[in-house]
Amino acid sequence: MRIFHFAATETTTNIQGNHRHIAYLAGAQRARGMDANVVTSKHGLISNLYKQDGIPTFVVDDLLADELPKGEDVVPGAGISTQEIVARLKDFNPEIIHCHDLHMGQVVVTAANIIKVPCVVTLHETGIDSIISEFFARKRAGLKFTLITVSKREFDVMQDRGMAGAGITFHYVPNGTPVGTQKKQGPPHKPNLIMVARLGFVKGVDIAILAMVELRRRHRSDCPVLNIYGAGDLGEYLIEMVKVLRIGDVVKFHGIQMNVLSKCSSSDVLVVASRFETGPLVIPEAMSRGMPIVACNVGQVTEMLPDKRYGRVVPVNSITELADAIDSMLTDIASGRFNPDLLVKRHQSQYSIEMMADRTAAIYESAIAELELV
Repeated sequence: MRIFHFAATETTTNIQGNHRHIAYLAGAQRARGMDANVVTSKHGLISNLYKQDGIPTFVVDDLLADELPKGEDVVPGAGISTQEIVARLKDFNPEIIHCHDLHMGQVVVTAANIIKVPCVVTLHETGIDSIISEFFARKRAGLKFTLITVSKREFDVMQDRGMAGAGITFHYVPNGTPVGTQKKQGPPHKPNLIMVARLGFVKGVDIAILAMVELRRRHRSDCPVLNIYGAGDLGEYLIEMVKVLRIGDVVKFHGIQMNVLSKCSSSDVLVVASRFETGPLVIPEAMSRGMPIVACNVGQVTEMLPDKRYGRVVPVNSITELADAIDSMLTDIASGRFNPDLLVKRHQSQYSIEMMADRTAAIYESAIAELELV
């Protein structure tokens, strides 16, 4: 099967969750003998990631475009016509097209319908209400596509809003990741805190920093260190924030590093302070390594971490509750009550890359069969 994964690249210096998702899925598909490829919109860190994993990657700059106005044949800001997009897709000769970015999907889904190639769209974005309205409009326009959501919560919302009754096919496929490799450790050490996130408003890095102020007040010189890995438009602001709060000794910025979790101790605690998410990919990545997790209640988090045996889940934007949850998790680790094997087993049974690849392959076959019946 010849598959083309499409995802826009907003920046050449950051890797988002949907890009790692594609790398895992396309890698698993190629391991199964499928001809999986990636199309993105910029050269840089992301295109290099795919190429290093042995995934053929095509950079098409003008595929990233502004919204296509109704009745228009040219995508504003890109100067590329629908016919030109169709020509590019014909050159790729795909058997199925899989979009992982709604912005790019606005033009790719239309072109896929013109050349009669089945198109699957995975929703990695938040804001389900506006997304549902958009896909209702596309269905009314006669476009055919299949939706995948990585969040059970959003799948349930789609059911409640009657998308199936409107003839829109949609599925729930949770994020899956490979089995994580863990850095060999020496003697036991005091756990640190880990954040792997884009330095922007959505990821709630500022909330985690303010929680560190409270933890510093409680623990003084025995306070754990929060190591933050990532880059983003609020980077300078957040670094200055740490300086003003005088907690530079317990909050460290490390920029972007590849395979961060594999370099961390198995006892380090992953902190996810996001304000909005669908299915945070970093959580199953940590689960596969048995890493303790403290996360805000966004998207798929409560499905991933159903009770305190697996981690702590706190309300969004709650500084004190985030600090309390971190303290609680550190206490469980120190007392031996935290069992990392439970997380590893849950990952294997629910969030493995094999399960995600199996479910996605079945959806591809169904989409192909549906188009053949038309």
